[in-house]
Amino acid sequence: MTAAGAIRLIALRLRAKWEGLVLGERLIKTHLKRLVIYCPGYDLRPTRHCFPMLKKEFDTFLTIRGVDGAFSPLKEGLAPGSTTASWSGRVDWPEGRVDTTFVQLGWRDVIKPDFQRSWPRTIWDALRSFLMIAQAGGYRAALRSNWAHGVFCLYPPVGLFLYFLASLLPPLLLAPVIFRNVAAAIQGEHADEAAWAVFLGSSAAWLVAVYLLMTWLEPRSFFRYLVNSWHFMARLARSDHPDMVARIEESADLIVAAAAEAEDDTDLVFVSHSCGTFVAIYILAAVLRRQPDIVRRPGGFSFVTLGPAFDCLGAFGPDGGFGDAVTAVARSGVDWTDLYGPHDPLCGGRTAPVARYARPAGSSETLPEPRRYSVRIPDRMTADRFRHLRFRFFALHFNYFFASVRPGLFDFFRLTLGPRRAVDQLKAWDKGRTQRPCDLPTSAQAKPSGHPGSGRFARVR
Repeated sequence: MTAAGAIRLIALRLRAKWEGLVLGERLIKTHLKRLVIYCPGYDLRPTRHCFPMLKKEFDTFLTIRGVDGAFSPLKEGLAPGSTTASWSGRVDWPEGRVDTTFVQLGWRDVIKPDFQRSWPRTIWDALRSFLMIAQAGGYRAALRSNWAHGVFCLYPPVGLFLYFLASLLPPLLLAPVIFRNVAAAIQGEHADEAAWAVFLGSSAAWLVAVYLLMTWLEPRSFFRYLVNSWHFMARLARSDHPDMVARIEESADLIVAAAAEAEDDTDLVFVSHSCGTFVAIYILAAVLRRQPDIVRRPGGFSFVTLGPAFDCLGAFGPDGGFGDAVTAVARSGVDWTDLYGPHDPLCGGRTAPVARYARPAGSSETLPEPRRYSVRIPDRMTADRFRHLRFRFFALHFNYFFASVRPGLFDFFRLTLGPRRAVDQLKAWDKGRTQRPCDLPTSAQAKPSGHPGSGRFARVR
């Protein structure tokens, strides 16, 4: 190497070192603060039941990314309803530190009475709910937009039909045999009374046995849980649930107060999951009535719906207030991202919510749809984990909170604890999905990496 070349190489190295020091100094000073408001789905379990899963996935996220971070202990029993919970999280990125405060809105106390109804009352309310959906064309609409989700929507009424069949058909088929055998065994004027007593007693015992079998299968079938959830949605869809309407207003007050207390540069993210997505629509509409400019905060405001269940509540029709709420949200100009997974049949994400449920002022008004894309469930987890969860639909429905084994794909912790503003991160993921299929690694090759910038998606972290 010539002397000039050696001098040039030394100069380049000194320049790179100087730029790295300057860049490092600038990044160390970066401190991003974020407030995440989370609206969960229809779930009777307390927050402490699900928090360990979230903590475990967060630890996995830190390992994959090769960064340091921590969750604070969980605080429960907060207002409203003494079911709201809060915790904080911290991650130290090369770009700087991120501190996030999480607030999980609570409404499980509102749905608790749904599970305290007698079984006959539950059946009666279920029949009314299913009839309302059928009259509104909800089943047909769900099957047309997403057949897998449509089949899921049909699961509760079909399950109730099978329950009736299993409860009533055997006693009816055995009735002639019982009456004939009892009449042959007992001669005299009391033969009919004895036959009826045997028939009614055996039928009652059979009904109890079928009910106990259904109860035993509930942790696997979630049948009664879904029957209760559709009753809840039937009441909310027609604004006939005063306790839930009051909780929505209280949650809106909480968000407005939290946003006012936060510093101007705090990144605010309102995220929801499953049935919490349509509840969040109502809450955000109530927030906008109080503070229309909240979606234009200097620090940023993002609205994110994960595994949306719009087709479940929307199956009752938009006339009970849901259509007005969707319209208000769409009209506000909020940065709304709707994330779904085609492999998740509990999710109705293939439905464009604004086009189906909003109510424009006229033909001249065009309301924007949310940014919508798939989280690519198989590619976000290892092949073994996906095979295990593939047909465990209720467990798979929580995949949105799993740490992604691959950079460049949606990650709840990257969204809520990442160094980018949430809006910028969501846009980057949306842009990254347009890469050619040959550039995307397969799930069989997915292996956790200890370096946050590894892989071909490093530029779209």
